[in-house]
This record gives sequence, C-alpha cells and structure tokens, in this order.
Amino acid sequence: MYRYMCQYIVGTEDHVNRIRVMNAVRDNVAGTKMLTFITSGSYGEGLDMRGSDYDYMMVNKNYEVCEDVNSDFNPNTTCFLMETDDVKPGFTRLRLRLYRHEILNRCEEHNGNVYFSSALFKQFYLTPSLTKIHGPCVTNEKQTFDGATCVHCKTWVSSAIQWITRSNQMSNVDGSMWNFSFEPQPLYVNEVGKILKSKLLNPGMVTSEIMQMETFNESIKQTVYCQQSSIKDVFKYYLSKKCNGEAQCIALDNAISNNKYRYKQFTTCLSFLLKNVYHDAVSGWLMLASLFYKTKQYSKALHITMYSMSKCTTEKLYHDVTLSDVHYQVLKLQTLQKKGFAYLLKIMFVDYIQFEVDSTLLPDELQIESVLVQFFQSMSYAYFLNFLCHYHLNNVIQCQDSLQGLQLVIDEEYLMADIIKGNDYTLLWVVLQLLGDRESARQAFFQSVELFPYQLFNSAAMRLFLMR
Repeated sequence: MYRYMCQYIVGTEDHVNRIRVMNAVRDNVAGTKMLTFITSGSYGEGLDMRGSDYDYMMVNKNYEVCEDVNSDFNPNTTCFLMETDDVKPGFTRLRLRLYRHEILNRCEEHNGNVYFSSALFKQFYLTPSLTKIHGPCVTNEKQTFDGATCVHCKTWVSSAIQWITRSNQMSNVDGSMWNFSFEPQPLYVNEVGKILKSKLLNPGMVTSEIMQMETFNESIKQTVYCQQSSIKDVFKYYLSKKCNGEAQCIALDNAISNNKYRYKQFTTCLSFLLKNVYHDAVSGWLMLASLFYKTKQYSKALHITMYSMSKCTTEKLYHDVTLSDVHYQVLKLQTLQKKGFAYLLKIMFVDYIQFEVDSTLLPDELQIESVLVQFFQSMSYAYFLNFLCHYHLNNVIQCQDSLQGLQLVIDEEYLMADIIKGNDYTLLWVVLQLLGDRESARQAFFQSVELFPYQLFNSAAMRLFLMR
C-alpha cells in the first residue's frame, strides 16, 4: 500500500519535500513590501493530489489586527480590534479602530461602530479571471484556484493560546526552508513525469505583482548566500520567472520621453531579461528576442531566435509530456541524477512563453485590449518572431521558410501541450494575414477559436467576441 501511494498518488518523501521547498521559495520570491504570499492547503504541504485545487493566502500588510484595546497601533496602517463576544468559535468581528479612507468601502456600520465586511472585501478582489466567491476565497470558473486575502494579527490570540503547548508542538524546530533536507536526491523518472503534469509549473504560479527593488535585492542576496546548491537553483528558477514578469512592465516606446530616458528603460528591461533565462531552456531567451524585435533590432532578434530553436531538440521536456524512451535514457544520466530538479528545468524544460496583461514586450501584431494573458508554445513563437523579423527586413524567401516551419510545428504538435495549440493557430493566422492569404488566415482564425475559445487568453477568440 505504501509503495502504491508513493508511486501513483502522493509521491515519495523526496517528491513531497521537493514540492514543499519549491512552494516556500516561490512564496518568498513573490512577496513584496506590502504583500506576503503563502501556498496553503494540501498542495502547500507538498501533496499534489489529482483533482485538488491550488490554495493560496495573500496577507495584506497594510492592515493590522489586535485583540487588546491597549495595544500600540502603527499609524501608517489600518488597524482593527477583535470582538469575540456572541460569535461562533473560531470567528471574530473586526471593529475599525484606526484607518485610512480607502478601507471604508469595505466596511459596514453596525450599532454606531464600523466593522470589516468579509463579503465586501471579497467582492473587491474579484477579477476577470477570479470571478466567483467560494467560502472565504475568490476562485476561477472551474474552481481550481482558490485565493484568500488575509489580515494578520502579530500576537497569539487568546482562543489559540493552547496551540502553543499542545502535545505535538514543534517549538524546538526551526521551520525555515533552509533546514529542509534537500540536498540533491536521485531524480526518479516517474517523479519527473508527475511534476511535469502538476500545478507546480502552471503559468501564473508566480504572482505578477511588480517587484519592489528592496524585495528584488533581498532575493538576490538569498540566492547568493544560500549554501545548498539545490535550493540556490530553486531561487534562481523563481527569480528568473519574476524577472520575466518585471521586464514586461517597463515602458519602452514612450514618444514623449527623451532619448536618454528611453535608453535607460531599455537597459533596465535588458538587465531583467538577462536574469530571466534560468527557469527553462528556451522561453527566457525568446523574451529577450522580443525586446530586440520591439526596439527594431531585427538582426539581434534573429540571432537569438535561431539560438533558441537550436535548443528545442526531441529530448526536451514540456508541459503534460508523456515520457518517451529517449526521455528515460536522458534522465538516467549520472550528470542529471546528481543535480536538483530546478537545474533539470533550466537545461531540459521548454516552457510556454507567457505575456502578461499589457505586456510591453508583446509584438504589436498580437496586441488587443481586454486579453489578460497570452501564452504560446516556444517553438511556434520562435518561428513567428523569426517571420516578423524577416518580414520587416523584406526577406521574402526567409518569410516563407518561417511560415513553413510554423505550420510544421503546429501540425506535428512538436514540444506542444494540447491546451495551447489554439493559441499557436493565432500566430499562424497573423502570419497568413500579413502575407495576404486571406482564406488560409480565415481557416487558421477559426481553428484557433475552436481549439481555445477563451477570449480572456486568446486574442483570436477575443476578436471574434468583439465582432458579435
């Protein structure tokens, strides 16, 4: 039974430990001066159960909760007092004690006092992708992602005092991530396949909150000072993904700005993108190529896309891959067995290329309002970017070669997860439109919408929605 649980349901102890460490590092990197992220639920404990959702808590540091009326309050935060009379065990009312005005629209008045309203608070955090309220959380349409925004009391509340001395206390154990037993363990092939199909590598698992420089510098220091090479690789992985999102927030083409300012913006973006190549083998480089394309440096963009395509070889891993004999042989190599999983991702994994909302690195040909996030298979996007560069350089033959390459990648589903094949047809639709092949473009357009009809994540589906 134990072996069955390890192989088919929970995973080995090393597998569970690996997920816990990656969760801890991701939460650490994602945090900002005002927000703390905590992966919770079964997945936070390292249990990636089939059909389970992903739970996270987002602690807003702008709010403080106190139980004692005589507690010192931070004048720069909104403060609440706990009232536990006439409420169910485990619940409390939060009475507003000290506030800034923006909190009032999330509160209600009762008997002359103003109280925090959980219902109004959750309504405030609904988004186009998190559209439903599920208990204390906001969730997406399929209820696979539950997020709870929290407020924090920095002292033990009286109702939880007994937790400090309960029999299974762990007060003598330092629970920091640095004390996980996480030196490189053998990378069992079945565990690699399990993680490639898990929530761990899902797009959007790293928050797109803009990283404050203080937080960024702290993450860099933790990466440098970390003594365990495997955890250092995990820090590099998530810091790379964070830099990817940060680079997409930097304005590049502000016509009002002078040349000196634009150059500073370009070099800042370039600096982030040079740090975004550690989370997989290809997509970080393609984002760098997008920067050169957006700044009309087509030759440089072409060099990088060609380099990226050269790394998209058959033994590479990707989302939802079914491991082949080639994968088994490569993963059993001693050089990989000695490395941690994050290192394996850097050299073997081909991630989606993901453009955030209002990304400044998204090619103009794909720009459309109201689309939240766009993601494409890396090989398809490489051929697409290759085409755009040759198109602007008037290289007719190379344009045709890029089109044929894009069609071949889509037809053969090369390094491609089924879920994003529709978005790759969007790339083909744009290319065919630019070449003036309207009939083929129309077919690619409707193929894209049929395979991936979610207008919030597919620009073709959004265009069809807006035309109706």
